[in-house]
Amino acid sequence: MKKTYLYTFLGIAINAAGNSLTIVTNLGSLLWPASIVNIMHAMHWSMSLSIFTEGMIVSFATILLEKHPSWKMWLDELIFLVPYSLLMQLFATGYRTVGIDQLAFMPRLAFDLLGFIISFAGLVMYSDCAWCFHPHDILSTCLKTKWNPKFMKLFNLIIPLLIIFALFFKNHTIYALHVGTIIGLLFQNRISEFFEIEYSRLLRI
Repeated sequence: MKKTYLYTFLGIAINAAGNSLTIVTNLGSLLWPASIVNIMHAMHWSMSLSIFTEGMIVSFATILLEKHPSWKMWLDELIFLVPYSLLMQLFATGYRTVGIDQLAFMPRLAFDLLGFIISFAGLVMYSDCAWCFHPHDILSTCLKTKWNPKFMKLFNLIIPLLIIFALFFKNHTIYALHVGTIIGLLFQNRISEFFEIEYSRLLRI
């Protein structure tokens, strides 16, 4: 059980390190993180507050969708969100301190793609532990169960894009939606499958 907790928090930290790197480069994050960045700029909140608040809203939305909501699952999401939101802020500050956000286009793109790889590795690690999850993971499972996988994919594609484009009228620019977003979406499954295989091998050693 101790290993489960250790690998879960290690996975959360790795995922936060990767996602924050894609945000700092501003060359493309996955859609939900990108929508949070645009919320952050629109509301003038810190990254940690934006991530935590958005996560709690998603969590309560899932509770409303569930016929028999589990408050234990809500607590597990809270256990995930607290360290995740704080680590995202910490890593982002560190990346900006060393000047990653000031690099030329190609080095930033390289760091952006590295961020995707790191974040997918963390996602696989904490998902495999199956202890606590990001609220978006739980919402996706709920949508897949109540409707179907196609609806879940469309929801996770359309809703964050609507948020981003709606906030454009307040921000007058779009953050974290760039070429890296397309690359990340195209290769997410392949990279995640690779880490699932490697993580399974690691556990057998």
